[in-house]
Amino acid sequence: MIKSLKIMSILVAMILFMCSPDYARTVKIIAEDDWYPYCARFAEGPKGIAVDIVRTSYKAEGIDVIFDVLNYDIGMEMVKDGDAIGCFDAPRTAEIEDVFLWHDERLFPVNGYFYANSDYQGQINSVKDAEGKRVGLTQGYGYGNLVEQDKKIIKEYSKADAILIHKLLSRRLDLIILFDKVADYLIPKLNVQGRIKQLGPSDSIDLYIAFSKKHPDGKKYRDIFSSGFGKIKRNGIYQKILNDWDAKLKRLSAKEKQIKQ
Repeated sequence: MIKSLKIMSILVAMILFMCSPDYARTVKIIAEDDWYPYCARFAEGPKGIAVDIVRTSYKAEGIDVIFDVLNYDIGMEMVKDGDAIGCFDAPRTAEIEDVFLWHDERLFPVNGYFYANSDYQGQINSVKDAEGKRVGLTQGYGYGNLVEQDKKIIKEYSKADAILIHKLLSRRLDLIILFDKVADYLIPKLNVQGRIKQLGPSDSIDLYIAFSKKHPDGKKYRDIFSSGFGKIKRNGIYQKILNDWDAKLKRLSAKEKQIKQ
């Protein structure tokens, strides 16, 4: 009887230990739903460059990620309020720098460019050149301090980058801003090559997972991610992810062009 009680006590202790937060081997992170190829919703789950980086970084620390795929604005509000641990892809701009916790190194940089209809006669060499113009932006996205703090740009917001392109083509906007790999994916997909053209750069921004200051596990999983991310940077896996996605996007672009011919 005494032996049985000891065994039972050990089993209870093991169960309690395994259920404790420190033993948790999974973490739930919010992934934005519509910014391919960085991150987007698919039937089988989220896909994108950031998805692979986040998953692999946590895996390096022995932790699996459950992705909660949501609208970016909603995800960031949940993290801000402490209802979620983290959300990506978040630009570390002055506006939100002190609102969230940030990991040590950026996930990756993205470069924004102004786009116009192919017959546009003006020059956009800097953000200042866009002042007084109707510039299309996607609601909730970060475009860097240069764009966001310029009050002379007439900013008009839409729900998705694809909508911006259609508004530009219908002359409802003078300019739009697209980020590099997003444009590389969308322009052939929407078959608008030759109908819009890239002008000058808008800004380069660094993207992160924004971790919650209010969630009790925000700092913990920020630190775990930083550690795992450092590992995959050092062992070459991070660069392999980027190289694999570059190759994949080239194949997708070639395929779209072939289909449209």
